[in-house]
Formats: sequence, structure tokens, C-alpha cells
Amino acid sequence: MTKKRLFALLCAATMTLTMTGCFGGGNASSGAASGAASGGASSAAASGDSIVIGMTVNNAGADPYQTAYYSAAEAHAKELGVELKLLDPVGDVTKQQNQIQDLISMNCDVIVLWPCNAEAGVALAKQVQAAGIPLMTANNDVAEEGRQYVTCYVGPSNILEGQQSAEQMVADIGTDAKVLYIEGQAGYTASEERHEGFEKGIEGTNIEVLDYQISDGNREKAQQVMENYLVKYAKGTVDAVFCMDDNLAIGAINAMKAAGRDDIKVYAAACGDYNTLTYIREGSLGGTAMQSPIIDAETAIDYAVRIAKGETISDYNNYMETPVATPANVDSLNITEW
Repeated sequence: MTKKRLFALLCAATMTLTMTGCFGGGNASSGAASGAASGGASSAAASGDSIVIGMTVNNAGADPYQTAYYSAAEAHAKELGVELKLLDPVGDVTKQQNQIQDLISMNCDVIVLWPCNAEAGVALAKQVQAAGIPLMTANNDVAEEGRQYVTCYVGPSNILEGQQSAEQMVADIGTDAKVLYIEGQAGYTASEERHEGFEKGIEGTNIEVLDYQISDGNREKAQQVMENYLVKYAKGTVDAVFCMDDNLAIGAINAMKAAGRDDIKVYAAACGDYNTLTYIREGSLGGTAMQSPIIDAETAIDYAVRIAKGETISDYNNYMETPVATPANVDSLNITEW
């Protein structure tokens, strides 16, 4: 693994990151990731001759995270010597349905699904199971009723990310504050689960959510939402804005800078772009859970190889660690560029 792919924080203290990309964990509801499978795929992956992995992602060109994830998955499969049929539906549910049919017809040993939509993913999972091919979900899961057709999920705990970042926000602004919310894409698992985590993070406080708007996961639209918020809410009436991810948070920050406003703290549930650390260091982003797309993608490929070789994955959820970075701790975290 190259230096670029190292994310030193995630493998410090409690574990060593191997080719399996496994991370330890506990129960997400108690503030720690749960269900990380033990064991390794290093030897299995290294001899992955004739293994064919089918993979359909969400939208590789949508943001820096998904672009990096796509490239990392492709590179890691090549590194392991396995054949990867990597398809991009560009966020289109219908295209993803067609791609699943294509992957089934290619007789893949295992199919990896990053669903464009959690509910639509249920039917896709059922189709793959009916074809007799093992299916795992990556980065985002299908809706709960479809998980009976899935071998396991590999990626971040979106709920925990939202909860951790919201708890950091509460620690900074207090328990009686007023907050705005900028959501991602309607029906998208990460958006919904991170919002669920946000609610957990403010539970038991007197935090008042004044407004809630959807941005479709687009930075420019998030900036427009924030511009409208700034017109609607005068200076001194709002303490913070919480965003689904760092991409949307940067949109909110851009709106505030353009308006000359610095009275509202900005938080993001999760960060997938290393360059976002600049906003944390300068103090314009108050906190966000850190999530490496390289580790995310490589872990998914490693688990797919293990499944293709017939290994039983004991836990359904296999979460990567996503610690919260703030202006106060960002340099001490020693996060290496990805």
C-alpha cells in the first residue's frame, strides 16, 4: 500500500491495517462502530486468480469522494490480480438495475452494490440472490427489508458519523442553541442515516432545529440553501448549521463568506475529501467525521475477494473508523493525505 493510501489515524492504537482493510468496532448506538469481522484476506486476495468481481457504484463523478473511491477500487483489484467489472450508473436507478442484470449475465463470483437508492436496492439484492450469486453492499446499504438477500455490508457507519459530529457541535455551541440543517439527497441512505445520527447526537438537549432543506447532495445548491437561510435568519439568531457532508458544508461556508457572515458555526456529518482539512484548520468548519475513500474502497474489494473464495463473513455490518476532526485536534490526528 502506497503512502498516499495510508490513513494513519485509523490504524493507530487499537489495530494494524492489513490488506484486508478490517477495522475493529463495538455497537454504533453506544458510540463505537460495530460488527467488524476478524481475520484477514491477505493470502486469499494475493492468489485471486480467475476471481471475477462485479461492482456497480453510485455516481463516480458526483464528488471527490466517489471519484477517489472508483479509482481506488479499480487500482486495488488490479493490485490483487482479480478481474473487476466496475460500472457507474451515474446516480440513475434505472441504469443501475440494468447494470445488475449485466453483472449477473457475466457470471461474476460476487457482486458489490453501492445502491443509488436504498429502497430500489431491495429489488436488486433480491435479483442477485435469485441468480445464485453472493451480494455485498458497500458504502451505503439497501433498505432494511432487503438485507436478508445481502451477505454483508462494508463501509462507514453513517449513523455513527452523524452522531459523533452532532455531539461535537453540541459540545461547542451548548445544549440550548438554535441550528439549521442542510440535507443531502432524498432517499439516499447516507443522507437519511446521517440525519438519524444527528438526531441521536442532539437527543436529550434543548437544541432547536429552525429549518431543514434538501440540497440534492450538490455543493452549489447547498450554497443557495444557505444563502436563503442567511436572508431568513438575521445575525445572532442562529448558532450553527449542520450539513450532511463536507461538500455541502463548503457550499454553506462559501455563502457565509460571500455575505460577510461569520456568526454561524458550520459542521458536517462526514468528510471524504482530504482538502477539506484546510477549512477545519482555518476554523470555518467546526468539526466533521473523517472518512477515507481509499480505505473504504480497498476494504470493499478485500471483502469481495473473501466472499468469492467462500469465506463466511460472521457479521453483517463491517464498519471503518471515522474519528471527528476539529480545529483543536486536526494536526494532532496526523491524518495522511489520500
